[in-house]
Amino acid sequence: MGEVPSPEAASPEAALVGMAQVERETPVADRRPFPRNLLRSFEASLREHTLVIAVVLLHLCAGLALPFLLGRRDLHFAVGLGSIAEGVATLTFWMLLVAAVIGFAVAGIRRRHQRPLISAWLWLREYLDDGPMIWGGLIVMALFPIFGWNFAFIEALIPIVHPFRWDATFAAWDGWLHFGRQPWEWLQPLLGFPLVSSFLSCAYAGWFFVLYGVTVTLAFRRRDPVTRMQYLLCALLTWMVTGNLLGIVFSSAGPEYFGRVTGLADPFQPLMDYLRGATAVWPIYTVTLQEKMWQLYLINGDGGLVNGNVTAMPSLHVATAFSFYLVGRTLHRMLGWALGVFCAIVLVATVHLGWHYAIDGYAAIVLTLAFWWGCGRLVRWPPMRRFLWPETQRADAPRDTRPAAQSAGTRSHQGRQKL
Repeated sequence: MGEVPSPEAASPEAALVGMAQVERETPVADRRPFPRNLLRSFEASLREHTLVIAVVLLHLCAGLALPFLLGRRDLHFAVGLGSIAEGVATLTFWMLLVAAVIGFAVAGIRRRHQRPLISAWLWLREYLDDGPMIWGGLIVMALFPIFGWNFAFIEALIPIVHPFRWDATFAAWDGWLHFGRQPWEWLQPLLGFPLVSSFLSCAYAGWFFVLYGVTVTLAFRRRDPVTRMQYLLCALLTWMVTGNLLGIVFSSAGPEYFGRVTGLADPFQPLMDYLRGATAVWPIYTVTLQEKMWQLYLINGDGGLVNGNVTAMPSLHVATAFSFYLVGRTLHRMLGWALGVFCAIVLVATVHLGWHYAIDGYAAIVLTLAFWWGCGRLVRWPPMRRFLWPETQRADAPRDTRPAAQSAGTRSHQGRQKL
């Protein structure tokens, strides 16, 4: 019988993971001279991120075209791209610096070299010589502020493109799905305590830091390039389709603003009265933030200045939190469980704090799961994989590293077995 290739050899994804591991384990002295390795890997990194770059550029073109399509060429965003880029660069710098300091110290201790500083420096040099990691991270972090700025601009244009129409419908659907009562009414006996509400408010605000940490980590992570690319594409589609496109189609303000935008009897007024009273006992930042966002919405578009907006369907907080869970479970089981709990907390917080209808969160989870599945199929599709990672064509073929005489003897023995 002939040799049966190992699962690792037969799996394209395993080949990519193996290549990343081999690159990391190769001694620095055996690699290309630094920084030539960085320069030679730049072209490969651009090719690997072709889909990411294409989605960001397509999204940017849509955002720049919207004022012209609306016949409002005077519309311009109050927040400059430079200020967002500066904030992203500052946060990224400090996050990477802290990670480098911790890694530097751990490397100096664990390697048990007579000179810890030399061991730590060799560890740092090994990472600085990792071209795919450096360029991959820089490309993602360079696109991040552009995409974020354009997303916020399109989101602020939502009520100008399509005024709020769906709040009454979504509230009715919520009542029908939850046995004739609004979801917040079911939650209030369990969560209606100022301390609990304050905790949920902090968790809701902490979403941003989790988002940033996951993004930076996946931007520079090279251990599993396929899953990394799956997450990046899923995240872009989640923000672009869920946050912008469907936000326009299903334009809604949310429970906090229900009475203001519909003029109907407000079933959420008791919830908002409770939150305003509870903030005098424990700080609930969302109460103040919701009013500030409403004031920005009232002057949005005046004089062509786009300031901000309120929007509900679908819930981007829940969508992104669920994507954290999906990618986290591929990295480590405990991390997946932790991010799953965080997603559940965010889902509950969006309802209890009056930001979203429950159906906003349900729709977000279904959409994110569809994006995750679709992006996974795309990046694992053989033609696409060959385009993004052409070097895997060499990696997929099992290589016989045994001495020539031993290999020849084995092949002769296998030939006799076949006969």
